[in-house]
Amino acid sequence: MSRTDPQVKVRLPAELKDYIQETAGENHRTMNAEIVFRLEQSKKQDNVNEQQK
Repeated sequence: MSRTDPQVKVRLPAELKDYIQETAGENHRTMNAEIVFRLEQSKKQDNVNEQQK
């Protein structure tokens, strides 16, 4: 990922933000990297689910 990638401003409930912050630390990632990783995992799972239809 680079600084030229588009930026997106997202409003999160405080509880969800705290959760992402905590899991990012546990996984030695920034919050941004944790969010991107989780979205990529979700996308992969969606593709698997779509193929199973």
